[in-house]
Amino acid sequence: MKKHILFFFLFSCTFIYPNDFLNRLDCSFLTEVQKDRKLSDEEVKQRGLDVLATEVIEKIEEVDLRKMARSAIFETSYGFRWKMINLHTGNIIIVKVNRDFELISARNSKKAKIMIP
Repeated sequence: MKKHILFFFLFSCTFIYPNDFLNRLDCSFLTEVQKDRKLSDEEVKQRGLDVLATEVIEKIEEVDLRKMARSAIFETSYGFRWKMINLHTGNIIIVKVNRDFELISARNSKKAKIMIP
């Protein structure tokens, strides 16, 4: 019974004071959530992100570029991220960099850090 009274009270408040109720409702958290955006090949070439990504990967000692494949680069709220997959062993490395292409983290598929910046 208490649930019904609470529901009725909230429902009636929205009809009595509709603008006031909507103004108090804080929906800013819905607009702040940004999903990762996959960059197109043209955008990657135009920005020169291929070269920058290769420079970041060369700094990681455990990665042999001859055996690795890179996924598409995703633009995130903090910078960029992509995955590197070793074609022989199947190991996955997730690389995250900031907007200036400084390494934030490089983790393997078990979420263990392989390199600390």
